[in-house]
Amino acid sequence: MDDDTSTNADARRRLLAELELERNQFIRNVETCRIRDIERTFIGEWSLKDIVGHVASWEAEVVTALRYLAAGRRPAILDFAEDDLDRWNEDHVERKRSIHFWDLLDQLRASRQRLLEALAETPDEVLADEQSAQRHLLVGIADHDRAHWHEIAARLAGMDGATRTGPTSVYEDVHQTAT
Repeated sequence: MDDDTSTNADARRRLLAELELERNQFIRNVETCRIRDIERTFIGEWSLKDIVGHVASWEAEVVTALRYLAAGRRPAILDFAEDDLDRWNEDHVERKRSIHFWDLLDQLRASRQRLLEALAETPDEVLADEQSAQRHLLVGIADHDRAHWHEIAARLAGMDGATRTGPTSVYEDVHQTAT
């Protein structure tokens, strides 16, 4: 194995580890919440169920984008207008409000499996390329999980909010340099 191949494989492993770490922490914090937090307003105007549905919606959007990129097509997420972000989030949260919380958790787990399947088809050199849209999408998912688990942890600790540590949305990550 030459150095580039080894370096690219290491980049894949680090990215997979970050995705797993942030998702596991997100799930742990969700599971730490009380049953009553599932349906009632928990952070801002959203319930815990809304947050889980929101995270699942963005991950599904990234899976679609990865499949488009693999097919040589430009995904809509790369042309997403910042002005549409709040409306998109509210629309997707509203769509999932009628879904039972435990089914949303199942959707979240299934979307992660689809993400990993799409990732398996992405070459190591693409994931190692700091400018690739695929890498930005995946880093965005990890950052998104982190932002939401930080918010949940802050709420559980009785704090007003979490300290922002970087981009908090997939949109922000993708649009930093990968457009």
